[in-house]
Order: sequence, then C-alpha cells, then structure tokens
Amino acid sequence: MDNIGAPPSAVHGEIDGNGQYFEFTADTRYVLDEGFGVRDTSSLVLKSLFQKAAGWELKVEAHRPKQNYIWLKINPSLEEGAYLLSVTSNCIVVESSSGEGLVRAQEDLAQLLSNRVEEEEEMTWKVPVMEVKEGYTKI
Repeated sequence: MDNIGAPPSAVHGEIDGNGQYFEFTADTRYVLDEGFGVRDTSSLVLKSLFQKAAGWELKVEAHRPKQNYIWLKINPSLEEGAYLLSVTSNCIVVESSSGEGLVRAQEDLAQLLSNRVEEEEEMTWKVPVMEVKEGYTKI
C-alpha cells in the first residue's frame, strides 16, 4: 500500500475512458454484505489507508446510501481469491467469495488511487470509472 499511484500487477480490466472518477471523501462509507458482520473490519484495507494518509476514516454502514460508498459483496460463484471490481462515479462494488479476494481487490484499488491537488490546496482522492473483468486467481 506504499505504492499509491503505481500500476497494480494483478488487475486486468478496462478503464471507461470518459474522464469520470469515483472520489473518496470523508463522507464515503463502507457497506458490508450480511456475511461479514459489522465488527469484522479485517478486510477493510482502505479504512486504515485513509485514516493515515488523509486524516479521516471510512465509516461502516449496514445499508447502502444513495451514493459515495464501497460495497464489499460476497459472491460464492467466484474462485477462491478471485474478485470482481466495478467503479462508477457513485460507488465501488467489490465482489469475492473470500476475505482474501476482498483484501486483494482493495489493495489493487489503492494502487489505482490518484491523489491530486486541485484548486491549489485541496487534496482529492480519485479512482477512474472502470470494470475489472478478471482478478487474482489462486493457482
């Protein structure tokens, strides 16, 4: 996670190319599928990143808000360690059959982050709108 902005090695996806981004803010929320339990924060990789780098924490919610959230979703049809990642301007959906896949997806997502200084002093954290069609698969 020290390589923010470096290209991820395990992501094979397609960037939308329309210039849109999902922007992380202090209002961005994590939403966990029922299989997690609100106290299980072990797979919330980005939570500590933003607390350390940006000075604010991504909060955990039980229900999806209308926008500005990261949804960690269990998808039992995926192989162990594999994940699907969908980034829109409103939300990020991370799907995996295991905690391992959710962690790997967020690590790759962190590498896609571009921290940009806009309007002189305001720092923004953005990820381009994209779909990851295949992710890490354990061999």
